[in-house]
Amino acid sequence: MRSIALGVIAWLMTMSMPAIADDFPMPLDTEKDPGHPLDPPAAVRALSLPPGFRANLFASEPEVRNPIAAAWDPRGRLWVAENYTYAERGLKFDLRMRDRVLIFEDRDGDGRADSRKVFIDSVQKLTSLEVGRGGVWLLCPPQLLFVPDRDGDDRPDGEPQVVLDGFTIPPENHHNLANGLKWGPDGRLYGRCGASAPGRVGQPGTPDAERVPLHGGLWRYDLKSRSFEVIAHGTTNPWGHDWNALGEAFFINTVNGHLWHAVAGMHFVRPHTLDPNPAVYTAIDHHADHWHWDDSKDWTDSRSVSGEHDRRGGGHAHSGMIIYQGENWPEQFRGRLFTLNLHGRRVNVDRLDRLGSGYVGRHEPDMLRSSDPWFRGIELTEGPGGEVYLLDWSDGGECHENTGVHRTSGRIYSVRHGAAATPPPADLTRLDPADLFARAIDGSEWTARQARLLLADHSSRRAIDPKPIAETRDRLPGATDPVRALRILWALHAADALDDRLLERLFDHSNEAVRAWAIRLRLDRYPIDDILSKRARNAPRLESAVLERLVSQAGRERSGLVRLILASSLQRLPVDQRVGLASALLTHAEDAADHNLPLLIWYGLIPVADADPKALALLGVQGRLPATRRAIARRLIERLDTDPEPVESIVAALADSEPSARADVLGGFMDGLRGVRKVKQPRGWSALSEKFSADPTLAASVRELGVVFGDGRALDEVRRLALDSTAPLDVRKAALRSLIESRPADLRATCERLIGVRFLNAIAARGLALFDDPEVGRRLASSYRSFHPTERASVLDTLVSRKSFAAALLEAMSKGSIPPADVSAFQARQIRSLGDPDIDRRLAEVWGQIRESAADRKEAIARLATRLDSATLAAADLPAGRAHFAKLCASCHTLYGQGGRIGPDLTGAGRENLAYLLENILDPAATVTADYRMSVVGMKDGRVLNGIITSKNERTITLQTQNEAIALDRSEIEELQPTNSSLMPDGLLEALKPDDVRDLFGYLMSRVQVPSAAPSEKQ
Repeated sequence: MRSIALGVIAWLMTMSMPAIADDFPMPLDTEKDPGHPLDPPAAVRALSLPPGFRANLFASEPEVRNPIAAAWDPRGRLWVAENYTYAERGLKFDLRMRDRVLIFEDRDGDGRADSRKVFIDSVQKLTSLEVGRGGVWLLCPPQLLFVPDRDGDDRPDGEPQVVLDGFTIPPENHHNLANGLKWGPDGRLYGRCGASAPGRVGQPGTPDAERVPLHGGLWRYDLKSRSFEVIAHGTTNPWGHDWNALGEAFFINTVNGHLWHAVAGMHFVRPHTLDPNPAVYTAIDHHADHWHWDDSKDWTDSRSVSGEHDRRGGGHAHSGMIIYQGENWPEQFRGRLFTLNLHGRRVNVDRLDRLGSGYVGRHEPDMLRSSDPWFRGIELTEGPGGEVYLLDWSDGGECHENTGVHRTSGRIYSVRHGAAATPPPADLTRLDPADLFARAIDGSEWTARQARLLLADHSSRRAIDPKPIAETRDRLPGATDPVRALRILWALHAADALDDRLLERLFDHSNEAVRAWAIRLRLDRYPIDDILSKRARNAPRLESAVLERLVSQAGRERSGLVRLILASSLQRLPVDQRVGLASALLTHAEDAADHNLPLLIWYGLIPVADADPKALALLGVQGRLPATRRAIARRLIERLDTDPEPVESIVAALADSEPSARADVLGGFMDGLRGVRKVKQPRGWSALSEKFSADPTLAASVRELGVVFGDGRALDEVRRLALDSTAPLDVRKAALRSLIESRPADLRATCERLIGVRFLNAIAARGLALFDDPEVGRRLASSYRSFHPTERASVLDTLVSRKSFAAALLEAMSKGSIPPADVSAFQARQIRSLGDPDIDRRLAEVWGQIRESAADRKEAIARLATRLDSATLAAADLPAGRAHFAKLCASCHTLYGQGGRIGPDLTGAGRENLAYLLENILDPAATVTADYRMSVVGMKDGRVLNGIITSKNERTITLQTQNEAIALDRSEIEELQPTNSSLMPDGLLEALKPDDVRDLFGYLMSRVQVPSAAPSEKQ
């Protein structure tokens, strides 16, 4: 009862704080979900914590609403960003609203705010804030703003200043925005950005060519040099990051793995966008040994937390993160990573263990859970006394606000261990520089971070006594406690008291973390290669003596972490200084299976392919890391037409190489030539292929490469295998595909011989598609029923690729030999892209009309919303709806574990919301991101193909159609036209009768899987 009473008292106290300013627009609720948040005291009681912990209500509505981010000042006050402008899917941002920044103070240390004031209330699209270095930093995409407050009176000294711009908000996507301001140990301002909100960042007025491309990941800004750089590229939507006691950065992400170790130059997996550098090839995956949902299903399924999802951690969406280093919570929690799981309504815990060159996160029991269905934890921050503060957005629906925004609630909780209040924090702004320097080394983690910020202020540096700094600097090389040694290093850096000689001495420090940070700080002056503008090529050169020392160290370095930082440093060096350092790193065979090193080394070597391909070729054979070898071989073979000598040197060296290197290099060659029909055979290949053909592990690769290289013997062999009825089916398929790629003179005859062989006939049909002959179309259409049902969609893809074939298809549809329902909306749109009015008219007659105007879509959505009322949906035949889903949707989408993986898994994707389904099905292009817009490709042989480009290089593109991924040689493409359309076409429902539409939507909205419909009598 006492805890309940305390909660009520705390709530009443917040109610007595100053009211909202009269001129601030009152927030508008648009949330459509029924119900409302628990009242604040009840919300506190809904929090479950381990024994000995307690939660207090620090603040709640009306004094705080929609809290999205928080930061501390050196006086121990909590600054909170409120975001009102973020809106529901259709509106995106409500610019009738304004966002603001509040300051809360807890004067007696009891975990409850005693005062509140408004700092600024005139900004919009506010995602994050940070305090320090003379004012307040606000991220309001597309701008990073600085609001000066030099005198510290909590009033802006002037209007917000635009420091950077170019954090673009794409019109089709108002999620995954730039966010996450936080000061790093190096004194730079760090931030994050989602991959589907790409930008080009620079100071206002910077020409586009000089801006830094941002395609998701982590970035930082240096106040001293005013330079911006992207630290790590990729992932989906990072929304929380922190550093451990050794200064290693980690961040939290949604969807494709939750935990990532951020080291400069890394490229991380990004499931919905292309990497800006096509030569990355393979991206680094997440750094945890577990998922917080059942990963045998898709991430969207975990939005409805139950069963295995609940047991594993509650869901795919994470927001806010700390690595706890305070002194209030028990020792067992120190160094643990804590993150809020949005749909799981809890705090997940990971233990960070060293593994190989980096870390792995291992699952530990959840720290906190809420039974309030409106709990939406969005940020965690560690307070001055070691207590942890948790921001609760407090809303219904799910993270993209599809059901609207509940703006009139918001809570901040403080979580501490024990019953005693924490002492009020000291006001660090009152300390002299010498005391600040001491606190930066020996204070609590919270105090040390704040003290470093104050030391970095110019006025403090100018006044500091040099004697204690000199004495501390002299002791640093011999410091044995790594945490204290790093505290000293960072304090010296903040005080501008580090020099190159000291850093180079620390290259040999006894602790790996100190060595790693010494290398980082020594090379930080060199800009990292930003991938597209290639600034590193014009970077200052590293002194030859320092480079030689790093190369020597890389060869003998025992620590994988230090080797990782050395590999990261490759991207800070001019390209002609990279090979020696990379060569030394590639001698470490123990790193062959390392999670990070083989790929990070490759990222640093990418531009060497253009600058010094001969040196890169040598690394491709001599290096001991398979993934790096394979990437090198791939990059060089892609350049074979313009520069064959490096490939020929690899071929010459391969005969005497170790067996694993042979497989890696040949695999890289095959990767690089996928989609290429023919290239000139490199010198020495004939002798090598003769030698390797006898090796059963290499024979298939040698044979396929020989076909591309125009080797007649290899071509004869694949033809023989394709026609050999006694050969295994998989071997025959591979041989026929190789034959089609090589386009021999007798290809048509070979394919016609195989068109009657089931499971080979679909591949043979692709070969026949190369011949613009109406007779081919008629033959394929007439033999449609002879293809296995699982391969008929592929045959239809062939029939819609040419005008002459489409005419045969439409004729067969009119006669009933090909059911119109078998032709998907995607394929119907493909026919329309052929650009023949007569064929379009015929399509409308036998299949239906695709209505593509905005007015048509809007009218169709309104019509179906009225027709599909609850009574109509209740009468749906769900097994029949499942059959329609299998035919219309399952090639791209998964539902209840069955279907394709091209589009999102629909199992948990807001399917109970009819309006959401209608908008996505009838207007699929409304929210498609730039990298997933459909392209129309006109081939020189007359075919027209539709799909999304999933990878590309100088020679080829890979086009993902509804049914397959096709590698295309650019030399055979006549026209490539991007569109604003989604791969998912308009007109998806045109071929369905009204009852069929009802059944499909009934199935899509069902909460459980239903039995399959009874099999049809006809095939």
